[in-house]
Amino acid sequence: MKITILIGALFTMAAVAVPGTDSLKRSFKDVAVAVNGSLTHVLAPCVECPCDGWDGPCHCVPNGCCCT
Repeated sequence: MKITILIGALFTMAAVAVPGTDSLKRSFKDVAVAVNGSLTHVLAPCVECPCDGWDGPCHCVPNGCCCT
């Protein structure tokens, strides 16, 4: 009885501690892509840029959302 409670508690802790694989707040940026001579706009996933605190400047990273 005690071992089943212990195993159940371990599985519960592991399930709660593991973050979800899909973020609901995924960031995207609008990218213009040339297809057969015409421009098409697609949404491309991007990486959030790190910032210095709440009000500090943000720093550009490869494939970052703040990069232009």
